[in-house]
Parts: sequence; structure tokens; C-alpha cells
Amino acid sequence: MLAKAARDALSKHTRQVFRFRGCLKAKRESPRFLSRPATATAVQPASVDDADIIALFDQPQLAQSSAALSFTGLFGSSVLTSPSAFNALADSTLRRAQILTERVLRARESREELFKVVKNLDRLSDLLCGVIDLAELIRNAHPDLPWIRSADEVYEKLCQFMNVLNTHVGLYEVLRAVLTDPEIVKSLSSEAYQTALIFWRDFEKSGIDLPPEQRDRFVSLSTEILVLGRQFLNETASARPPAVIKPSELEGLKDLGMGARLRLQAQVTQRNLLVYPGSLQAQMIMRAAPAEEPRRKVYMAGNTSSPQQIETLEKLLHARGEIARLVGKESFAHMTLTDKMAKSPENVSSFLDALIDHTRPYARSALHTLSMRKEAHLHTPPMPVIQAWDRDYYCPPEPPAPPVSLPPLTLGTVFMGLSRLFQNLYGVSLRLADLSPGEVWHSDVRKLEVVDEQTGVLGWIYADLFARRGKPSGAAHYTVRCSRRTDADDVMGDLRYAHEHDKPVVQLSCDFENTYRRKIPGEEGTFQLPMVVLLCEFARPSIRRGPTVLEWHEVLTLFHEMGHAMHSMIGRTEYQNVSGTRCATDFVELPSILMEHFLNSPTVLSLFDPDGTFAIRQTGNHHEDPCRSIDTHTQILLASLDQIYHSPAALSPHFDSTAALAKLYETRGLIPYVPGTSWQTQFGHLFGYGATYYSYLFDRAIASRVWRKLFAHDPLNRETGEKYKREVLRCGGGKDPWTMVGTLLDAPELQTGDAEAMAEVGRWKIEDDVSVPGRH
Repeated sequence: MLAKAARDALSKHTRQVFRFRGCLKAKRESPRFLSRPATATAVQPASVDDADIIALFDQPQLAQSSAALSFTGLFGSSVLTSPSAFNALADSTLRRAQILTERVLRARESREELFKVVKNLDRLSDLLCGVIDLAELIRNAHPDLPWIRSADEVYEKLCQFMNVLNTHVGLYEVLRAVLTDPEIVKSLSSEAYQTALIFWRDFEKSGIDLPPEQRDRFVSLSTEILVLGRQFLNETASARPPAVIKPSELEGLKDLGMGARLRLQAQVTQRNLLVYPGSLQAQMIMRAAPAEEPRRKVYMAGNTSSPQQIETLEKLLHARGEIARLVGKESFAHMTLTDKMAKSPENVSSFLDALIDHTRPYARSALHTLSMRKEAHLHTPPMPVIQAWDRDYYCPPEPPAPPVSLPPLTLGTVFMGLSRLFQNLYGVSLRLADLSPGEVWHSDVRKLEVVDEQTGVLGWIYADLFARRGKPSGAAHYTVRCSRRTDADDVMGDLRYAHEHDKPVVQLSCDFENTYRRKIPGEEGTFQLPMVVLLCEFARPSIRRGPTVLEWHEVLTLFHEMGHAMHSMIGRTEYQNVSGTRCATDFVELPSILMEHFLNSPTVLSLFDPDGTFAIRQTGNHHEDPCRSIDTHTQILLASLDQIYHSPAALSPHFDSTAALAKLYETRGLIPYVPGTSWQTQFGHLFGYGATYYSYLFDRAIASRVWRKLFAHDPLNRETGEKYKREVLRCGGGKDPWTMVGTLLDAPELQTGDAEAMAEVGRWKIEDDVSVPGRH
């Protein structure tokens, strides 16, 4: 049960984060609308924009229009026309990065150059990651093997240089000279100073000031952690031995589809069934087998580990603890949380303690309900114990449902509703953008421009939303280019450190970087505009089947990912290191989770109606979910286990991850630990979210509070939307997130961000969990 909860809670694909980050380029294009033939059956819209969005996603026979007959490259860049051209861009970018690095290293030779160090470090980050982030996208989304191979080569080449920069003593010493110079520090804006601190902290996390022998050990441990992490993730997904189920144990299966077929198979063969953990058969047995024994067997099979799997995890945890000690931190959690909202493991504990204290009574009440169901089912003595394999049977999970009755929602209709929502809240809308030949990696990809009613185009969204062979599963938001101010870049100053033969080499990178910039009306300076890519795996529309109709969980997914996208679009900072989603791990999910809350409002759901003809009826979709608080309690236990595994205890020679799990259940659990199980080896987020697994619960709590206090009573209020845009979305990571939250909620006491503030957020979470009817 816990392993399943871990997989469900943070299902997005995790990638290694580099601090020297950047975004890819985009170009401004005027809106161009799809023309529809006279025989088109699209519903007549309230506006031309609405009709074009619906047609773009719902009518596959209509190609997205192109303003240019000439072929271009990916994302409209003439530089990205072929895999070999991508490699050439990487070489040009690498040489430019080397030249810019040399400029920063020599900054102490000139007072004027010292004042430019923070800007130049941010430019260096943007330069490299504008290509690295693009390579990461191509590796995951492009269907052609030559492009994937090229992206792998580019990614490895530039990441290798980036890793050199992250541990470059010379760069660290120059930045120290800047941050210890009162005149320079005074000259830095708050955003510039925040950017400088990000670089400084990351240098320190890299063991930059360690003696040579210890630095060598740091590098060795870093490599070991990466290797162990990959091995751990591979093992979380590896097949486990099957459960052996006797035919007699399947009597009375409630499932009339797969269950009936399994019973028939057992009757015909008269053999035991082999049921593999995670399979559809296993899930069906956990939900539908009246007998307890087959459910127990399936649970045991799915939550048992080999000694090697446990050893891999414990080696990973020990290496992380050792690397933290090298840089003077008590534990990996202490090292990781320094630049997060939580600041320390002690503050995380304050949050989790408050959350579990308020959740426990409701979870116990829910377990009491399940116990009565078990008693009635098995005719046991009063109040039988609910075991881990009982949860899905006595409270079977159901797909989420909208709070009111809705007609089928097509993909185009949902995008139209999103555009209308953004227009109401922020004065921002989604429009079709010109798409040139060669600009996208697959014919499924659609391009939208995000337009502000006052300032014009903010950026572009490329939507790759349909499932296809070889495409990664799940949903993801890729920021391939961030917004930043560019008019003070002083590129000519870089070339002072270049040889004459370097100039034609770096020109390719300059051409790539210089496109898609514009002055923003009403704002000082020139900005590069952001571009993001949304990857989903929705069913493909067709002429025969018609448009894609989304399940409700897919609508939730799309709203979530568009929350990230709008954070990137609206974020307007001078430095890319703090632009949009470049913010603290335990803050970045707030905009995306808040977007999900808007789907609880019938007012917002009415935006899905193209022409005001369908009636939205309040129905019985909302009812009490006895399992909701149990699931919340489970997530708290997972977050607590993550903290234990990344505490000083991991360095003890007697550390036993399974014993730590059992002890946690003995002291804080409500459903008994099952001896012989070790589901921690399936807790894949221990690698990608090490010491920060609490973040999702934390941002859920903040998002719930923001929704309830600001939006619930009037979700389309423009004044409220503008406040949220001004105080949160525009700032990215350029302001302290506690300041943003405190200002947004008119709660100055939160701005300290201390243990009490964390505990207060914990109390918010349970308030929303128990007072809002669940959907089950």
C-alpha cells in the first residue's frame, strides 16, 4: 500500500537539476487562425479564438497553418535543421561558454568587470542550459533515432563542462570577491543578490573549499551516488517474483470481467495461478477478492525485496550522508534543505508533526469504518484489525470525478476553457501561432502563443499531447527556454577574450541565442521570451472516432501542467536562474496544484461551454471518502521515512532501513507493519526527491489555503488574479517564497519561515482534508 502511495504521489518524471540553467530560444510570430471548411462540424463559438483552439486540437484533418513556405529547424531556429547541426551548435556553445568563463575568471583585473560578475554567471548558465534543456527534451520526445543520438552526445558533452563549472575554484573565488565587497553588494538588486546566493550555495554544496584530498573524495562520492541512484531506480522497476494463488482462493471474485476470466482459467487448468505484482490481475485481486489470503499473498509479493536491493538503497543513503559530512553538514537533509522553504529537517518535522497530529483522529475514524465493513463481511469478532492488504478491498479506489455533471469534454474544449480562465484572471489568453515546416519534431505537436492583453506575446507553448510508440509515459512540463533580460548582456565584451579564429566558431551560438527577443511595452529593457513543452499521452483524435475526449483525471493532469506552463510564461525576471519555475523545490508545485482547485468550481467549469448551451447540474459526485484521511496519513509516513533515511542515522554502522521502517510504523503508523516486507526499495522518489518528499504535501497545503482564502468565493475575480500574478507568478524564484506567501495571504507572521510557520502550514492541510467532501 505504501509503495503504491509513493508511486502515485509524485508521478512526474524526475531529472537531475543543474544550477547553471537556461532556456531555449523562441521567436515572436503573429497569430494566424485555422480556416475551417464549410462542412466542418465544430460548434459555433463565442469568439474566433475559441473556435480556432477547439479546431486545432479536435479536428485532426486540419493542419496547423504556416506563415512561411521555407523550411526551418526545430523551434523555428535555422540552426536546428539536422542532428549534425545540433552537434555543431553544441560545439559553438561550448566554445562561447569557455570564453565567457575566462572573462569571469579575469574579472578582478577590472572594477567594472566585478560589477558584471553576477550577470555574466547567469548568462553562462543560460547559454549552456539553453542547449542542455533542449537536448533533454529531444532525448525524450523526438521519434527519430539520429536526433536522439545527437541529443545524447550534446547532453553528455555540455553537462561534463557544466560539472567542471560547478566545482571551479576560480569562479568561486571571484564570486566571493563580489559578495565580500560592500559597494558591489549594495549595487545589486534583490533579485541579483538572490541569484548570487544561489550560485554561492551551490558552490558550497559542491565542496568547493575542501582540501584537495577531501575534494577528490567528494568527486568520488558524487559519482558513486549517481551510479547507485541509477541502479536503485532500475531495481524499483524490476520484476518481482509472482504470488502463487490457488484456484479455490478466487471464489466469489466481485470483478465480472477479468475476475471471471481468471476463475475460468483456474477451473480449466486446475493449476495455481501466477500473479505478478503490479499487473492488472494483481490490482483486480486487491480490489475484488473476498478471501483475505490471496490479497495477502499479492501484497507480500509486491512488497518484498532481495538483499541486493536493500543493500543498494542503504549504500546510496550512506554515501549521501558521507558527502554531507564532507561539506560540514550534519546530514544529507541538513545539506539539501538549506535553500528550501523548510530550511532545516527540524522545520520539516514541525510541519509533519502538525499534519499527522491533525490527521490521525480522522484516519482512525476512517479505519473504524473499514473495520466495521470487514466485521460484517467476514463475521469476525468486533473491530478486526485492518491490514495493509485490506484497504483497496474495503475502500476500493475509484477514478476522480467532476463535482458537477458535465457533458464529454474534448481536448479542444478544455484548452478553450483554460484560455478563458487565464483571460478572466490575468488578462492573458491562448492563441494559435504560425507553425513553419520543420519547426516541430512530430506532426502531433501543436503550437500556442500566450498573449497578454496589454503587452502582447509573452511566450510559446508546444503541446505534444498524444500517445505514440516510444514516447515516455506520464505527463511532463519542459522549460526549454526561460525569460530573462538581455539588453545588458555586453556580448562584445566576451569577444575581448577570444582568439580571432574563435569568432566564426561562436557565431552559430550567437545566432541561436539572439532570436526571439523583444521589448516589453511598459517595461524597461529587452527580454528573451520563454518556451515550454507539455508532454502527455492522451488518446489520439481521428476522423473516424472524432476528437479526443478526456477522462476527468486527464483534465486534472492538463490543468496541473498548464499551471507550470503559466508560471514560466508570466514569470518576468532579469535573471534566468530565478525565472518562472526556477524556484525552491518545496514551492514550485504551488501554481500547478492551485490550478487543480479551480476544477472544483462550477463557475470555472462553465467556461468549458463553447456557446452557453449545456446545463451544469449539481449532482451526487461529492460524498464523504472514508479513505482520504488514510491516504493522507500514508503520505505523511512516506515523508517522515524520507527524513529518517536522510538523517545522521544513515551513517550509523548498524543502520537498517527495514528496521527503521518497522519502527516508524510501531510509533506513528495506524495500519500494522507486515513482518518480512521491505517496500522501501520501491520508493523511487528517495533518489529524485531525497529529503524533500514532504514538498508535495507542503505545496498542497499552501495551495488549499490560497484557494480557500482568495479564490473559492469568486474564482474569476480579476483583482485577485492580478494580485496572485504580481505577488507569485511574476517573481519566480527572485523573492523569498515565504515573503510571497505571506504577502499573498495577508499573513506577515509567516514571513519568518520558522518552525512555527511550518507547523501552521501543517494545520492548513488537515483543515482542507477533513472539511471538504472528497470524491471517491
